[in-house]
Amino acid sequence: MAKARFLLRPRWLLSHLFVVVLLVTMVSLGFWQLRRLDEKRDRNALVEARADQPVAPVGELLDPGDDDATVDGVRYRSVTATGTYDDTATVAVRNRTQDGFTGAWLVTPLRLESGERVGVIRGFVGLESDGSVVDAPAPEGEVTVTGLVADPDGLDGTAPHDIAPLLDTGDGILPALVRADESDPPEPNAADPTRPEPASILPVPPPELSEGPHLGYAVQWFIFSAIAIVGYPLVLRRVAARRGKEVDDRDELDRELDELLRHGG
Repeated sequence: MAKARFLLRPRWLLSHLFVVVLLVTMVSLGFWQLRRLDEKRDRNALVEARADQPVAPVGELLDPGDDDATVDGVRYRSVTATGTYDDTATVAVRNRTQDGFTGAWLVTPLRLESGERVGVIRGFVGLESDGSVVDAPAPEGEVTVTGLVADPDGLDGTAPHDIAPLLDTGDGILPALVRADESDPPEPNAADPTRPEPASILPVPPPELSEGPHLGYAVQWFIFSAIAIVGYPLVLRRVAARRGKEVDDRDELDRELDELLRHGG
């Protein structure tokens, strides 16, 4: 209607554009959360499916130089690895948190009986008072590790960057890691997870089989979008009605003034 033409002024057009951009953003975030939920469900299904497969020596599943597709095909498989640690080549994956503590993962190459090597995520350690990573020597002699295959490229944060120097050394290194659940013999300073000591090393927990908060976040974004879709037109209608009343009041006042002027004349 004519009284709502003010909504086409530049200031109001910017307001309309802002609401449209905000609406598109919120809907996109909602669908993004749903995609994250699907990814988490697919990963959980993969972990459960791989858990039903038999435990195998890691050297039977992977060879040095295998491509990403091969690594993805054995991700989360339960494996064993027997050999000796090269503790001098240990790398620390920083910016890790576990049980509310900040620290690092210790990843040490294990030389297998075949001569190949595989990086083993031995566990989580805390930080010294100066911020350095706690020193946790690897077990000496022959060690048998049992754990899950981990794809280095699938790790979060700085992990792929921190592990890259170990994987780039060549020398028969396997393209995947083993996240250790058990070690025989055990880590020298392994501790009770319920009572960790400052210098202890704790096993990194397996992937959590939960769907996370993604569904809840998606619902929230869609609710916000619905509020914008319903609420903004109502706001515009209320503003237009108020402006229309102001125009009507001014027109009535003008008519009264004209009437007075005619009678006064």
